[in-house]
Amino acid sequence: MTGRVIHTGQVVIDLVLRVEALPEPGADVFADEAAMAVGGGFNVLAAARGLGVETLYAGPLGEGPFAEAARQALEAIGVDHVGPLVPGDQGYCVAMTDARAERTFVSTRGAETRGPLDAFDHLEVRGDDVVYISGYSLADEASRVALERLVGRLAQDRVGCRALFDVSPMVGSVPLPALERIGELEPIWSLNERESGLLAARLGSVVEAGDHASTCEALSGLLGTVLVRAGERGSWFADGGSATRTPSIPVTPVDTNGAGDAHSGVLAASLAQGADILEALRLANCAGALAATRVGPATCPSRTEIEAASRALAHH
Repeated sequence: MTGRVIHTGQVVIDLVLRVEALPEPGADVFADEAAMAVGGGFNVLAAARGLGVETLYAGPLGEGPFAEAARQALEAIGVDHVGPLVPGDQGYCVAMTDARAERTFVSTRGAETRGPLDAFDHLEVRGDDVVYISGYSLADEASRVALERLVGRLAQDRVGCRALFDVSPMVGSVPLPALERIGELEPIWSLNERESGLLAARLGSVVEAGDHASTCEALSGLLGTVLVRAGERGSWFADGGSATRTPSIPVTPVDTNGAGDAHSGVLAASLAQGADILEALRLANCAGALAATRVGPATCPSRTEIEAASRALAHH
């Protein structure tokens, strides 16, 4: 039986700007391209849904033009909203991508951060589900408390579901006790290169920058199951022992905005479909790499493209 992917994070609106370079302080530049799209958690949901997995959004939705756009986008890809309805409109994120394909974000807080403390108390989670947790949920007290209540309930009831914790750039600022509480669910801790270094430093682990295997192993010794994503170099995975590298496909990135979301969504969906972790990582690496070759945040490739790239990688 195939499980479901349940997303507990935030769906927001992305205002996407492509610029040659970010302006100096006090300066102004015109964007070469601009677009508005539903983003944030939506990118992960779309990637998971693209693999044919039943996918639920359990985070808050507000009221207003941005919230309505989010609601329509979720309906269009067949994602059911099972979370609370709250006052106010969804927040938005200004995502700026420069000529090097690097991205910079400025976000607002909207309805997605104002859910009730009991937002997840009645959320049904089955043993074959994969629960996606975002580090952004720990940046606001209401979201953090609601998530901690869910984690506590699932851990106490021994539901047995898998959890994927996308630690996010918030890893440098959220309270360590909040991170430790998520650890009660024994999740897969998913971090990019920068986030893994930040978390290692906060936990008092001395690691060399760029040594992803050692960083992954050090974090795994402290946290359990850890995944370090390193773009074109693939990813490193450890579950208390030595780190295993899963390669990726060579690409020329044009926009890395959304590549991590594609990776997370495909990883969660593959696990929900019963794939072992290394197979799921190979698929996720290919999805993230291909997404980086396309402009825009929700650019996860199709299942056919992902599986073709994965087969080529396996025979390389």
